[in-house]
Amino acid sequence: MVGSKDKGLAKFLAPLVLGNMLNPLNSTMLATSVLTIVTVFKQEPGAGALLIIPLYFTSAIGQPLMGRLCDVFNAGKINLFGFLLILLSGIVGVCAQSFGWLIVSRILLGLGSSAAYPSSITLVKQRYKRLGMEVPGITLSIIAIAGQVSLVFGPFLGGVLLESFGWKGIFAINIPLVLLGLLLSVKKKKDNTVEKTPTNKTALQLFKDLDPLGLLAFCAFLFTFLMTLLYDSYLYIKIPSAILLLMLLIAIELKHHKPFIDIKILSLNMFLNTTFLRQIGINFIIYLFLYGLPQWMEQSKQITPSNVGLIMLPFSLTAMAFSLLIAKNKNNKLLLITGVLCVIVSTIGIFLLNTASPVYFIVGITVIIGAALGILTVSNQATLYAEAPDDQVGVCFGLFRTVGYIGAILAGSSLKHQFKAGATDAGLHQLAIFSLVACGLIVLFLLPLFFKKRKIEIDLEITI
Repeated sequence: MVGSKDKGLAKFLAPLVLGNMLNPLNSTMLATSVLTIVTVFKQEPGAGALLIIPLYFTSAIGQPLMGRLCDVFNAGKINLFGFLLILLSGIVGVCAQSFGWLIVSRILLGLGSSAAYPSSITLVKQRYKRLGMEVPGITLSIIAIAGQVSLVFGPFLGGVLLESFGWKGIFAINIPLVLLGLLLSVKKKKDNTVEKTPTNKTALQLFKDLDPLGLLAFCAFLFTFLMTLLYDSYLYIKIPSAILLLMLLIAIELKHHKPFIDIKILSLNMFLNTTFLRQIGINFIIYLFLYGLPQWMEQSKQITPSNVGLIMLPFSLTAMAFSLLIAKNKNNKLLLITGVLCVIVSTIGIFLLNTASPVYFIVGITVIIGAALGILTVSNQATLYAEAPDDQVGVCFGLFRTVGYIGAILAGSSLKHQFKAGATDAGLHQLAIFSLVACGLIVLFLLPLFFKKRKIEIDLEITI
């Protein structure tokens, strides 16, 4: 419980909570407006993926980058910098005269919103260190739940904004939210934050600490990998290039004392690696349906965006409810299996969907997918916490978010290809096939956890 020493907590947390809401809020708001935007700009339906992928592409790069900047510089200033980038993304989106400028807006949004989580955690740790207190669990929970709350209302809010203000409303809403965040940030008392401890390092040394070569290699690899997924031309050049860039990234990061992507940690144990791989599969499935179902409902069933938002609302509510319900359950293997079973059941439901399907059947599917999201996300994160070395928990969780964004990128590229001719029943059923394949891989990557238990039991028998 937070005592009297911890005055001003609400004012301190307010801008941090708001900042952590913006990425998931923008993700889910866009889910109900993709079809309208691509229609207005006369793009093919599959081009909607080009609004989805840049957010996660820049987030995959931005999360570890912003975390490193928080370590090197002042976390409060990095937090403000993130707000300013989101503000700029809102302005660019509202003023966009072409589809390309909307992509630029999403890139800025991804980079800006990436600053929220690492800067928030850093500022919280600094504050309680100054107070001589342990960080209360409730404080970290408030920041974590902020994203879930915005995830809940994003689809509905997106639909309402779209029908009330047009597609520009989806981008414009960030402007007042960011201005509020900036106002709350500057009103915080000075003693709520801790300035970065002065360092004797030169500017060149600080620059080297950021691992610029590793950053460039990671960006180049991820971009080439993305282009390979999105476009099937020149694959004989892009695939070898991606492999060479990955090898270059590994070579650079193994030599750096504080690498941008800690390659060494990936070689620690199989259980840690399979946790990262499961997260790619989990996010792939979730984002496949988060963006795929709304587009199908709008185009094939001719449901209005605001009603699509209402239909998707149970998805988000169920995800939040289940994540809270199972938060204290320690049986992660059982939870992971339960989550996979939920995905399989919902996928079967997707196979049965067609334009004549009643709305209540669609709602039932979204509820099951939401349950899977809540169960899989929490249980896989708990598995990571159990497997991560005590002195590298922060690095592991940074990688955990990065690989999660890779799953979202894979989902976006799948949507581009399957909905190229429109969000049809056949395209939706193909997404369900991809989901089943991902479920199979998640189950495969679950096996080491059972092997680990069996190995421990064998070791005990030998000892006895």
